[in-house]
Amino acid sequence: MANSQIETTEKIKMFVKDIKNPITISTLITIRDLIYSNLTVRPYDETTKEHEKSIRWKRTATEILNDGFVYDGKACTDTTVLFIALCKALGLETNFVKLRKENMVHSVAEIKLDNGWFIFDVSNKQNVPVKGTITKDSPHKGWQLWQN
Repeated sequence: MANSQIETTEKIKMFVKDIKNPITISTLITIRDLIYSNLTVRPYDETTKEHEKSIRWKRTATEILNDGFVYDGKACTDTTVLFIALCKALGLETNFVKLRKENMVHSVAEIKLDNGWFIFDVSNKQNVPVKGTITKDSPHKGWQLWQN
């Protein structure tokens, strides 16, 4: 068993072995696309609800890769955990950021590149990294830090 959800196991390192420096915004998007090309997005509904709840916020990056799936509308933590582990395997400094808006919770990554920090919501395939970090005084798209 991994020591943390984002441990960079051999499987994680092998997954990004062909990614070369320098790491850019374009590289981050490539990593996100690589994740989605290797995971199935399963429907989240009454028949999958209990299973999703049983694995929510628990799987390691390697387990997510081994399982090969995430649940539609519930994938933000799993995709962020996997993305951060892959970035760490490439030697990047990262932060896992949990956000809240009303009664909703969301996960995003912060990644440090040569030209600064970037926020990346990898749970949406249309998103791109944006420069900055999320703080109590600087929310992200209406989302506040969940825990300070």
